[in-house]
Amino acid sequence: MVMAKLKNGLIDKYGKIAIEQHGSSYRIRWSEGGNQYSQTIGKVCPEALKVAKAKAQEINSDILLERFDPSLAKYFSKTITEKPTEQLNLLMLWCRYKFAKKKLVAATTQKGIWPEVDRALNAVSPRCLEFTASSASLLLAELLERYAATTTRKVLENIRAANLWGIEEELISKNFYSRLFKSIPKSQKSSRSRKCFEKYEIEQILAAFASNEFCSKFSVRSHSHYYGYVNFLVLTGFRPEEAIALNWSDINSKNEIVVSKAYSQGILKSTKTYETRRFPVNPQLSKLLETLPRTQSLIFPSAEGGYINQHNFGERYWKPIVKGLVAIGKVEEYLPTNNLRHSWITRMLRSGLDIATVAELAGNNSETIMRHYFAAKTQDLVLPDF
Repeated sequence: MVMAKLKNGLIDKYGKIAIEQHGSSYRIRWSEGGNQYSQTIGKVCPEALKVAKAKAQEINSDILLERFDPSLAKYFSKTITEKPTEQLNLLMLWCRYKFAKKKLVAATTQKGIWPEVDRALNAVSPRCLEFTASSASLLLAELLERYAATTTRKVLENIRAANLWGIEEELISKNFYSRLFKSIPKSQKSSRSRKCFEKYEIEQILAAFASNEFCSKFSVRSHSHYYGYVNFLVLTGFRPEEAIALNWSDINSKNEIVVSKAYSQGILKSTKTYETRRFPVNPQLSKLLETLPRTQSLIFPSAEGGYINQHNFGERYWKPIVKGLVAIGKVEEYLPTNNLRHSWITRMLRSGLDIATVAELAGNNSETIMRHYFAAKTQDLVLPDF
């Protein structure tokens, strides 16, 4: 005898897998990896219910063991479904790609870049999601209407990766997206990318943090809490995410800071180069570290406790201070926190330290240092006589 139908057609459930009576047929429904699945099993009868239960148990088991096949080829033959399967489109393929690659792609990419692709594919018109050359061109046009060239390129790079995976899995037969890259306008290189703060400007920034000069009287948190963090970036040229991740235990018995990790977008990960380096603590840096409280394992905890959110720090603390100093003529122009790294590298090179040593301490190679970090001296420049 067939089991009685429950509320909303539900017959039984195995983990995420619901067995339902839908009209005169049984079907199983579930969601996984951001994708919705539905499969009709057969007309209502005891034999179809047995098949539905067996399939539900098999799929639920594979989900728990992290071996679920999002293409469903493992579970159903092409003839079992009594109605045609919904035609695969770009958004559906993207969802399957994310599920298949979630253990292989860097967590920061999944958290920082994948949501941008999600938003883009959900914003474009339905025709853009079809697998044709004209639809791909339309997708590019709509992306460029909504986003800057750099964001469009980033989205298309991920779409291309998903399509190459889809071809490997024999879900689609052709990739129409690689040819689009030559049509993306080349981004203008920022003229400020290699600029740095001069010594007197850094002194003004540090003084403003220490004195809470630009701190609103209504602010719950004082700017001075981050004085040590900013001064550390000034004295070391560390990437902000590297400084944020530092624990007191990262200072070894040789009085070196061991840089092996970074904290970015809510994730603790390896350094940008995936390498560990050691940074010597000189007397000036040692004096700064001695002034910092050791109430937490982190050297630079946020005002609320835990890791600093660099984006929030930039918006709530760094930007108001530096823009305020620019407005009163104490700093030449606004530059983001990352440019403290440019400033340290430039200062080291100008002082006569060789580029190989600077590159080693900064965690870069010499070519990258010269191409992206070493700033030209434009203020108070006096050319030498012949």
